[in-house]
Amino acid sequence: MPRTARTFDPNGTYHIIGRGNNKSLIFHDENDYKTYLYILLQTKSLYNFYLYHFVLMPNHVHLLLKPNSDKLSHIMHAIQMNYARYFCKKYNFIGHVWQGRFKNVEIKNDAQLLSCGNYIEMNPVRAGLIVRPETWQWSSYRFYAFGEENDLVDPDPLFEFPTKNNQARFVYQATLNKTRATY
Repeated sequence: MPRTARTFDPNGTYHIIGRGNNKSLIFHDENDYKTYLYILLQTKSLYNFYLYHFVLMPNHVHLLLKPNSDKLSHIMHAIQMNYARYFCKKYNFIGHVWQGRFKNVEIKNDAQLLSCGNYIEMNPVRAGLIVRPETWQWSSYRFYAFGEENDLVDPDPLFEFPTKNNQARFVYQATLNKTRATY
């Protein structure tokens, strides 16, 4: 029986999760992370979507994005297919890189948006990979917490503050570090 087509609200915001097949590693070294981010940036320029938060974990990715169209499946297909091609060629890998279709959860209100952004950026801490979120270079945390430049990230509508606003960044850091989201 064929699977049903996904339906998307073109004005919606989505938490996207892509996991390595059988929870296998999809990032083995720094070049793998950099290549995924490059593919993400290329896809972003092609499909013109907003990327509010992200984290790349060794065996999965989290993206919080707003597609600006009904093309979310096209966006994720482009990202996952291009990364899978890179991965298979680099590691002489045969088989599925990704575990099934990407998972998507629509964000329906500001509370969910805040909680999801927190969940995404604290993922490496909860996984025990790091102690402090700013030490994980493969996330959007430093964009919000320190105003670090990042061409990939669009300011989350709940955190639209100037990059020079130290007080806003301090509040963001304190809030995120105190909170353990259960999203």
